[in-house]
Amino acid sequence: MRPLLSLSERLLARLAINLEDLMFQWADFEAAAPELAAQGRELIESFRFVLAGTIRRDGTPRISPVEAHIVGGHLMLVMISGTRKAGDLLRDPRILLNSPVKALREITAVAIKAASGWQPPQGWHFFSIDIEDAAFIAWKAGEMQMARWNRDRGLDHVTRRTAVLDEPGQ
Repeated sequence: MRPLLSLSERLLARLAINLEDLMFQWADFEAAAPELAAQGRELIESFRFVLAGTIRRDGTPRISPVEAHIVGGHLMLVMISGTRKAGDLLRDPRILLNSPVKALREITAVAIKAASGWQPPQGWHFFSIDIEDAAFIAWKAGEMQMARWNRDRGLDHVTRRTAVLDEPGQ
């Protein structure tokens, strides 16, 4: 028979995991999935940046370009001190990384050339965007008016009173 533990004892027992056992560095990824890791390394080394999705204080996503390097078996992201994306990660370490999709690059370049007669040169960046959440914010007469759409929840509108200056520069 298992001894009865209080709620606080059960929570402490759950937290008593070795975080080192949960960490999976780039070198571990290369050992576990070498072909996929090689493709990822090629993208990171050719573009030198990734798109990082972090979580803002209010729970909404923030997408930012971030310099990326693979160094000593670690995937390292370089961020300027004091930036909002760095603050997001210091507060909540969850992150999603994405890179340009190579297969669409040539098709997109051909489409641009067909539409304008000009084709982006080698080395230009191409991004494919998946829309899960979008917002439009306007400030009018002391109110913030926001229309926000989410793939799961649909469209909603929010209006909040806010401090607004009457004239620019005041």
